[in-house]
Amino acid sequence: MLMAVMPAFAQVPPTPDPAFIKEVPGAPCKAETPYERHGWKATASAQAGDKCKRIKFTYGPITVKPGQNDVLIGPVTIEKPAYDGLITRFKPDLVDATGEPPPIHTVHLHHGTWLNAGESYGNGPFFASGEEKTIGFWPKGYGMHVGAQDQWLLLYMVHSAVTQPTEVWITYDIDFVADEDAEKLGMVPTKPVWLDVQSERIAKGAPETSGNPVYNSQKGFGHYNKKLGIMECSWPDENCARHDVYGGDTPQQGKPIKLEGADWKVTEDMAGTLILMGGHLHPGGIRDEVSLVRKGKEKMIHISDAVYFDKKNPDRVAKTKDWNSWNFSMTGTGSQVDWKVNIKKGDILRLNSVYESEYASWYENMGIVMAWVAPKDPHGDPGVDVFDDNVKLDARAPVGTMHPKGIPYETGCKPQLTGANKTLCLRGQITHGAMREAQFFGGCGKDDCMALPKKDGQLMSDIPMPGFTYGPADISMIYENGVPLVKRGDTVRFWNTDTFLNIWHTVTRCKEPCTGMTGVDYPTPNGSTGPGDKMDFDSTEVGYGVFFSPASGQIGDDDKSTEEALQDGLYWDFTPSETGTYSFFCRIHPGMRGAIRVVK
Repeated sequence: MLMAVMPAFAQVPPTPDPAFIKEVPGAPCKAETPYERHGWKATASAQAGDKCKRIKFTYGPITVKPGQNDVLIGPVTIEKPAYDGLITRFKPDLVDATGEPPPIHTVHLHHGTWLNAGESYGNGPFFASGEEKTIGFWPKGYGMHVGAQDQWLLLYMVHSAVTQPTEVWITYDIDFVADEDAEKLGMVPTKPVWLDVQSERIAKGAPETSGNPVYNSQKGFGHYNKKLGIMECSWPDENCARHDVYGGDTPQQGKPIKLEGADWKVTEDMAGTLILMGGHLHPGGIRDEVSLVRKGKEKMIHISDAVYFDKKNPDRVAKTKDWNSWNFSMTGTGSQVDWKVNIKKGDILRLNSVYESEYASWYENMGIVMAWVAPKDPHGDPGVDVFDDNVKLDARAPVGTMHPKGIPYETGCKPQLTGANKTLCLRGQITHGAMREAQFFGGCGKDDCMALPKKDGQLMSDIPMPGFTYGPADISMIYENGVPLVKRGDTVRFWNTDTFLNIWHTVTRCKEPCTGMTGVDYPTPNGSTGPGDKMDFDSTEVGYGVFFSPASGQIGDDDKSTEEALQDGLYWDFTPSETGTYSFFCRIHPGMRGAIRVVK
């Protein structure tokens, strides 16, 4: 009733190209999306011409258990080009046995990070992807160097929202130019810069979640954005929620503190010219903001926007109330549109990520930006120095960039990196349009959502969650037996009886009746009535895990006793403070729906 049906395709498991050895020719390097084609001539892949090989790699099969939401790292190294050269384009994806991406609302790549098992290429992972599937392509004159003896690892989180096991493959297409050809073309190597709002503790007393770098943003927190006409919250410089992802009351997650952002200090080996930058967000995200700080002074250098596509017309941008799904693409910028910034040893790159807080609460958010720096830049001026040069910082996107209709920001910036008066355009453009796998929408049409029953059920203090249901509070039970009653001020305990199968569940409020069909955009944590609503509840992920997992029962957590960790992984206690009927769903398995009625 609540789960959309996956389309049927012929079973054709994906296979990698054999072209990771030099003697086997790869496919031609060419633009695949209208947005890529728009600026293709300014890319390194286009510059290399027939010297560029497009090589398809696959990792898998990955056997995805029912309801999987684990963070895993491959036990073996993954395939990569086996000779020295430069990567000039990186395109990630997730496909099933048909060779096609599965619908995102059933199975999706929550995130994947590619790692060098030896000496790091830069200060962290060298590429990452979420389900927005940004395509990374290097500007003309640049690439990322890979050595023949390098070894890669893959840290990934494949999220299954369905109760059936399945198999998927992570794919990554690489454009590659051999060292000798790159040298003749004048291409130089770049190093990746990893910026993450949760890569380290944001302050004393904050949780250490580097392996699972997420935070919460609840409805009504933050500030009002006059231009967008909505509430939004910027993290970590604002307190964005009543509790953190593990249910604790910590800095900027229930305990406001003075903080300006998540900072990374530039080391000597990472100084040079930033030539490429783009961000990653989750549904509900609006933008990533990157500033450069020197000697206490701060200046914005980049804004990466989440561009949500309209459900009915994917050539247009959705209205702000529909910024609630993976149906979006992130913007990025680089020297191909005359964006280059000089950074020096001791400078600080400061990151804040912004989520909407007008329509819903958003849990386990990410805010990540990847950039690439050329330590030695022979191509023209080595980037503008936003402190020493006379630079105008223009928040518009550059003239000549391509955008869907209705974007919430302005275009028309005229970049100028040289001369007496310089201009740095802070925005860029997306790399692809609306994706087919993000077009399975759910929710309630006119008069087609069942109202919750008025019949009262039994008074309960314990509610089990067996077999991907909420037991007596499940939507499949309450129409016959009534909505379970809970006394206001009394504690009700939700037991995850699936936890011993290593399956985690949440109890997350959604707007009543919350009985519509599951889709990429439905349900969402939108049951709150405003910032003062103490019934805007979320249980966190009830289950057992280790430090890099999202499970609330963190085994080996130094901040909790073993007994506390065991309790957190088995049940969640909730004490309702207001009477009424409340719907909820599981953020991991959104086909799970339930309701309780709080009485005096």
